[in-house]
Amino acid sequence: MIVGLRPDLQPCLFNSTLYMKVNGKIIIVTGGGSGMGRELTILLVSKGAKVIIADIREKAMLETADLAGADSVHPYVPDISDRTAVESFHEHVMAEHKMVDGLINNAGIIQPFIHVDELDYHTIERIMNINFYGTLFMAKPLYLIL
Repeated sequence: MIVGLRPDLQPCLFNSTLYMKVNGKIIIVTGGGSGMGRELTILLVSKGAKVIIADIREKAMLETADLAGADSVHPYVPDISDRTAVESFHEHVMAEHKMVDGLINNAGIIQPFIHVDELDYHTIERIMNINFYGTLFMAKPLYLIL
């Protein structure tokens, strides 16, 4: 089971392959401008989903939209570590799309590969604000509808 995905979108086994019923669904992908987020966006669009990308890198998002199919991708530029920005993002998404069927919280940053005692507090706070609070801020408003 994937947390944050409606039951009808949960992955299931069919002919020995894993797939999701996403045709016609609206899925938010954070960090969709590059890497795994880009690949998830392209895959979801190829399966018929409309994807809302939330990423702070607008140019990268637009490249993803071009690769996936711009008609099925809706880019937004919220800073997921900023609760007010995320609340505004959700308000815009619901006003424009009326419904969200799933959320893939993919955005995140990696801390330097050093011992925690060598990390300064600014770096720790930045990591927590994006990786923990960003995930929470994105998921909480959708909890009751997913």
